[in-house]
Amino acid sequence: MDVLITFSHMRKWSNEAELAELIKVKAKRRQRVVLTPDTALFVALKMETASKKPTTAEVAMVICDSKCETPCYLCTGKANIICRKYGHSISN
Repeated sequence: MDVLITFSHMRKWSNEAELAELIKVKAKRRQRVVLTPDTALFVALKMETASKKPTTAEVAMVICDSKCETPCYLCTGKANIICRKYGHSISN
């Protein structure tokens, strides 16, 4: 699904990667980023979705065949591969 992304100065971005790169560049330059309400909603929904992903430790516990009390080395390694591929939340 293509989403049209617009900043307040009416430049248009064709995909998520372009929007993310523009925001990163402006943030690194310490410039203000102003989003339209539609773009702000889009970014908020993406952030909300990302925050619901499990941590690496949670993935390790789910896939552990030995049912260890804490994530074992083997399952942590597998969980790292999964999380690098699909993303994860940051541990508290």
